[in-house]
Amino acid sequence: MTSANQSTSFEPTSRFTPQEDAEDLGRLVQATRAMQDVSAEELARRAGVTPDDVLEFEAGRVIPAKPQFEAYMTAPGFTV
Repeated sequence: MTSANQSTSFEPTSRFTPQEDAEDLGRLVQATRAMQDVSAEELARRAGVTPDDVLEFEAGRVIPAKPQFEAYMTAPGFTV
């Protein structure tokens, strides 16, 4: 249960570095893609990016922006 003062939106509140966040979100996208049995190529097509963009994100080599993360999560059917 959340109080009126607690935020439920996607706001970075971690004590982790941007690189650690990138690695965590990359693993999450990769796991989500695997659970849905979606290839990097298919996810890229659905998200409107290149397969290399997807693989770079999943490897944690890209500091993620919220719209990019949302695109990668909603493309295989998840809501963010």
